[in-house]
Amino acid sequence: MSDFNSERIFRERIDWSDTFDHVRMPRLYIQGIEVTQAVQYYRAAQHLTDPADRAPDNAVTLIAGKPAWVRVYVRSGFFFGDTPGVTGTLEVSSRVMGFLYLPGTTLSPQPPGTVTARRSPAYAVERGTLGYTLNFIIPAAQMCGHLRLTARIQSPGGETDDHVIYIDATLRQTLRLRGIFVGYNGPASSAAGAPNLTIAAPTLANLQTTSAWTLLTFPVRSFATYGNAGTITWNRPLTDAPSCPGCCTPNWVALNAAVQAQRVADGNRTDVLYYGLMGPGIPMGPVIGCNSGGVSTGTTGDGVTMAHELGHASGRPHAPCGTPGDPTYPAYEPYDPAGTPTASTGEYGLDISTGFIFSPATFKDFMSYCGPRWISLHNYGRLTNNASLDPTHQCEDSFWWRDYILYDRLLIPEKWLPDPPPDLIRINPIMERETVVSIIGVMRSENEVEIQSVMRLEAVPVVENGVKTGMMAELIGSKGKVLASAPVYRLRTHAMSHCGCDEDSGGEENYPYLFQAFIPNAGEGEGLRIHSGEKVFWHRPAPDEKGSLGDFRARLREDLLVVEWQFRSSSEVEPEFWLQWSNDEGKTWNALATSMQGEKAEVNISGLPSGDIAIRLLASDGFSTTVSEHVHIDVPSREPVVSIMHPREGQTFMAGQSMRLLGMVSDVTGEEIEVKEVRWQLDRREASTNLDDFVAAPPAGDHTLKLMVAGDDDKAEVSVHFKTISAPDEEAPMEPSPKAAK
Repeated sequence: MSDFNSERIFRERIDWSDTFDHVRMPRLYIQGIEVTQAVQYYRAAQHLTDPADRAPDNAVTLIAGKPAWVRVYVRSGFFFGDTPGVTGTLEVSSRVMGFLYLPGTTLSPQPPGTVTARRSPAYAVERGTLGYTLNFIIPAAQMCGHLRLTARIQSPGGETDDHVIYIDATLRQTLRLRGIFVGYNGPASSAAGAPNLTIAAPTLANLQTTSAWTLLTFPVRSFATYGNAGTITWNRPLTDAPSCPGCCTPNWVALNAAVQAQRVADGNRTDVLYYGLMGPGIPMGPVIGCNSGGVSTGTTGDGVTMAHELGHASGRPHAPCGTPGDPTYPAYEPYDPAGTPTASTGEYGLDISTGFIFSPATFKDFMSYCGPRWISLHNYGRLTNNASLDPTHQCEDSFWWRDYILYDRLLIPEKWLPDPPPDLIRINPIMERETVVSIIGVMRSENEVEIQSVMRLEAVPVVENGVKTGMMAELIGSKGKVLASAPVYRLRTHAMSHCGCDEDSGGEENYPYLFQAFIPNAGEGEGLRIHSGEKVFWHRPAPDEKGSLGDFRARLREDLLVVEWQFRSSSEVEPEFWLQWSNDEGKTWNALATSMQGEKAEVNISGLPSGDIAIRLLASDGFSTTVSEHVHIDVPSREPVVSIMHPREGQTFMAGQSMRLLGMVSDVTGEEIEVKEVRWQLDRREASTNLDDFVAAPPAGDHTLKLMVAGDDDKAEVSVHFKTISAPDEEAPMEPSPKAAK
């Protein structure tokens, strides 16, 4: 037996516990390996004082198709001094046939490529300082399947060690985001006589770049799928006061009603997350984002607010800091007071785009009102196997006995999350559209109902994250016969603001709130009503004559679709007009524009695909809906939509550190396209040919990064500017220790 093996066996036999970890005879060894994509467990007993908060190393589920940082913790033996200049490699091997690992890919360490092996560093200093570990990055393409990671280290003096762990990266989740783009044409403030302000609606590229922080923090793969659900133009400043602590303001609720109407016009799909994206500069505050059930709205470039609102849309309540919040959120002692959660992240986080480390002593969960923000163990787990993120499995390697005998239950979220556990497998099905009467309104007070929209169309009759109110919406026939009915759902509001607010209690005494009902379209009927028992909140009789739609015309004028129509109605209700488009011969209709008035409109077509497109108009008299004949337009082809997700415009890096290059490419509707060529240029020098890659940040100074892509027929490019600064001579801890925080 070799001296190395003898030494290794002796070392393993005397490694009784973390308490005596320093009692090691080898001069150089690997203490452990941490694999993280946002937040991860590593030697939890060394810092989490409550055993209920702990879990084994790498227990947080890893996601397929997303890069992972591998931190290798190296040690110098107890009887030896620090050993500088330690380097190494990481071999990544995939499992086949349930037990066989083929020769894998060998990765080199990230800059600076070496580390000092220390005898007994303080836990918080080592964990919170990237330079205290030897670091590797597994590319997104390799993070798929049952993987064996073999770390091998070597000192300048020739001492070596190796360490093997096994990870499961078979769960793939995808952010499926469909944007509703909000422009503005209204007063610059709520003050009397305020000048008018016009702000263009954002673009699909804005949606992509704003989602970059969500892609970092959510347990999803690197590449999202995007969609364009059309545009609306808002006309009221969002500077009014919230109606209750933690609630949205009345104007925000009204805006979400318009966004909800656009979602319904788009078919109210259940396989995507809708997000209302506003152009920068729309007057607002103190509320800067608002979620009403499955409807969320925020500003271009505000990625943290988007992640917060999409968290609500995925069923997550506020985290308890500045608001009572989620009653299942645990206290992570010592970072939280005993038994009193304050939204600590619970474990150390890591930004895979930069390597920056987030200490639980400082950072708070992004679903709270406290900061600075990252994602916690709790909400990372609640978003794992979450139906809103389309959980599927890929690269699975099962063998007839392997998964029954050696299956590691510790990798299942229910083993490391507090009660109640999430469903392990949840599927978000694509539901069929039905012909319904959509009613959208605002409950202003206990007795005041304001109806925003009544439209008959095909849509999925599901109110996501809605709360039944006890009211019923009904379609009434002759002699008061109920032809069809449906429950009225409250779309509970959550506000993202700069203040510390209380959580919306969910009680219906908090007004105003947005509501939605989908009544089966069981005939024309003679009336619509909303009631609770004997109390009727709203009733609308059918008009004497159904509205009639005259000639509908549509033509292209550069990037605008100019539509004109004539509509006659005997109803006293202001008519409502929606535009839809289809490129599959009318089988599926998508939203283009809603909340139109008059008999003419100009609509941006940036989200329409090229080719022959059918356009139709839906005209509602407040009771019935008349649909126009299809009008066909020929939309010219346009270049792909290309976005640089990382680095961000104006971002600052340390020279020489690892820097992620991540680009997103789609057609104008958000659909993925085949890319023939990808080229990154950093200061006019070739940097990479992959959409998701890592490079060393250039020397200190100002820099320009350009992404160029080419498809079958089109080319496109985009660029950002960033800055690098010189790294300090000696790396210092990035975050305070738990004792200092306490």
